[in-house]
Amino acid sequence: IETAASFIGYSQNHFTPEDNDNLILRLKRWVPSVKLTLYNKDPTVTQRFTIQAKTFLLTEDELNFTTAITPTDTLDQVTTVAKKNIINRLSISLSDDRILYPYNLTFSADQGKNFIRAGLTAKYFFNYKDGKSGMSARFFAGKFLYLKPATFSTQLENDRYFLNMTGPKGNEDYTYSDYFIGRNEYQKWMSQQIMERDGFFKVNTDLLGEKVGKTDDWLTSINLVTDVPDNVNPLRVLPVKIPFKIFADIGTYSEAWKENPATGRFIYDAGIQLSFIRSILNIYIPVLYSKVYKDYYKSTITQNRFLKTVSFSIDLSQLQAKKFLGNIPF
Repeated sequence: IETAASFIGYSQNHFTPEDNDNLILRLKRWVPSVKLTLYNKDPTVTQRFTIQAKTFLLTEDELNFTTAITPTDTLDQVTTVAKKNIINRLSISLSDDRILYPYNLTFSADQGKNFIRAGLTAKYFFNYKDGKSGMSARFFAGKFLYLKPATFSTQLENDRYFLNMTGPKGNEDYTYSDYFIGRNEYQKWMSQQIMERDGFFKVNTDLLGEKVGKTDDWLTSINLVTDVPDNVNPLRVLPVKIPFKIFADIGTYSEAWKENPATGRFIYDAGIQLSFIRSILNIYIPVLYSKVYKDYYKSTITQNRFLKTVSFSIDLSQLQAKKFLGNIPF
């Protein structure tokens, strides 16, 4: 049994009103947790069963716009207000970090003010003959539940908690559990960072009012990544070794099964993945994707389209896992 408590606090955004008084938006997060880990009685068996409960106590600064009326003038004022939020999480996992064919099966449920967000994630690594390279497979199935009637205002209030086919960006990391170079950036390269969660597609439709694959019902996906053998790796001529991989994603969600869906029943993407520092930094270059994504890119991105479709992820948890548990393929 392990108990823990953590705290983080930092500024995450700023706003400069007309009076040039720069406002800093800050975050404070407390996370108490308790974890129970059950091991096999045979010390040679690396399988483990884990149950963990944690609570995210969040205080997020938001902008507050008001209007002050005086006898001579009407003034618009901007201040910051601290918004408190609580997310409870229960996760149950079965894993085996063995060298050959390691796997992890995790059920996780997040409960907020008026919603429950549940998901099942399964990972499996298929080793090739050399024992080091191979193919990693990830399966995700999630369900979003309202704890009160799903009115328009309720949907708007819970938008950041919805399931998403694309890997979430910084503003969708509602528990602040990942690290982002530009958490609230919407332009340029820093805004192209994603995290591994939900459907984990590498393409996005951020400029649409209703993003493709975002749902408040259910969603499921499969993600595959395979190593490319060194003898056919086109980057082997470089002086520095760069792992060259190929990824493919396929998924579907609730809205795709309604009458005459715009996306078809299933959507997909595939492309090249470059992994650095033992897969801590990953760069994704989409090559093939569903027509709905192709139409989106043609209609909204007219310049530097190739560069703007590239995404990347930074997974610092891999650094800790590899340090304490050895060379885990995923």
